[in-house]
Amino acid sequence: MKINHIKINSYGKLYQKEIDFDKVNLIYGKNESGKSTLLNFINDIFYGISKNKNGKSISNLDKFKPISANADFSGKINYELINGNKYSVFRNFNSKNPIILDEYENLEELSFIVNTLIKQVDDTCSITYRVGMRPAG
Repeated sequence: MKINHIKINSYGKLYQKEIDFDKVNLIYGKNESGKSTLLNFINDIFYGISKNKNGKSISNLDKFKPISANADFSGKINYELINGNKYSVFRNFNSKNPIILDEYENLEELSFIVNTLIKQVDDTCSITYRVGMRPAG
């Protein structure tokens, strides 16, 4: 799976962001600039955002919910599968299910796409690395 474009309406500290991806992508920036938030956004678009604390002090839903009540807590990812088929996933994080469209904007059957996507996302995530940063000083 190759991510081509991300549009974030509002998610955590990220607001009205659009990112185009090429062949190899490196997400870098200063501490607290939103790198981990972007990776969480990508995960949550595909799998949904967790409403459970899972041992943490706050759930991801509450952690990444926009401060402004009027903000559009949503986003979209355009991606391409290994077979060349192109899809878009739009998710309103206040709702349960995403909207998945093919490149012609036809609504796709969720079960087929999810099964295919989960396999390819898992394969992609297995080759995605986060490089740790040392504190300044």
